[in-house]
Amino acid sequence: MTSRVQSPLFASLIAVIVLTAGGTRGAAAADPTKLELSYSQKTVDFLPVLVATDAGYFKQHGLDVNVRYLPAEEGIPAVISGQEQIVGIGGADGASADAAGAQIKLVVTLTPIYFFQLWAQPKYASATALKGQRVGITSSTGSLYAATLLTLQKLGLKPADVVLTPLGGVVNVNSSLMAGSVAAALSHPPATYKFQRAGLVDLVDMTQDHIPSVNAGIWATQSYIDAHRDVVQGVVDAIVEALKREKSDRAFAEAEMTKFFGVKDKGELDFTYDFYVNHVLAPKPLPEAAQLQSNIDALASSNSKVKGLDPAEMVDQSFVKAAETQ
Repeated sequence: MTSRVQSPLFASLIAVIVLTAGGTRGAAAADPTKLELSYSQKTVDFLPVLVATDAGYFKQHGLDVNVRYLPAEEGIPAVISGQEQIVGIGGADGASADAAGAQIKLVVTLTPIYFFQLWAQPKYASATALKGQRVGITSSTGSLYAATLLTLQKLGLKPADVVLTPLGGVVNVNSSLMAGSVAAALSHPPATYKFQRAGLVDLVDMTQDHIPSVNAGIWATQSYIDAHRDVVQGVVDAIVEALKREKSDRAFAEAEMTKFFGVKDKGELDFTYDFYVNHVLAPKPLPEAAQLQSNIDALASSNSKVKGLDPAEMVDQSFVKAAETQ
């Protein structure tokens, strides 16, 4: 048998190759980037965020995202302080936060129009009958509040003509209307499926007007974007993929609605899915200044600080554009 003696140079070369290969494997198996992401309402608006988690799209982009529900009044301070990196809120909340000096940027628009409907108990189903009655809202800053001001205006009413009643989350607003503790309130599917069957009256349907709005969007502070642009891009990439999955896979999307929102009735699931896919979701989730402008205009009468905001400075389209080219 012939023995082979390796030269020191050859042995060194082999060592370098082994170390390099080991380093490459280590990089591929590196721990994913951890980050916190909250969404402000338990509504189907934020379904793409939940789909991105369950379908594994965040993981595919090297992210370990802890997604949780957190009302905007808690989510905004959390993202500003750095406790969270990404926040899902509406344009009205975003404008209010920016007016207070938050310096946050809209990177994805999930639902790009006002699609609320003003529903009322039958005995209050007119502008005259609504005067002096309680109208449910979530808070005095969010998208539902801004849309409520617009629908009252459409009915020829001023905010002072009714009793605007903050109730917290959308779920509370819906249950209060069903129970009759408020005379009217804005909502959308799946809640409106039950409203119809309970005999409530749809006074104003904003969906038909196609008014631009950021009913729900994904935001990050400018400072976080500057420091972690690759991470924000990964989040946006995953959400864009999730939106495509939502539109193309009814069964999966409806299963997610059941899991996260407790919707089990097949008729209610189909009603909700068709409403969002056919009437609400845009071909691309591109954030636009016009969407934010309508939120700013709706709030201007009740919050003078938002009047001077430039919506173009609050939007960063680059992430969605980059995601769409992949």
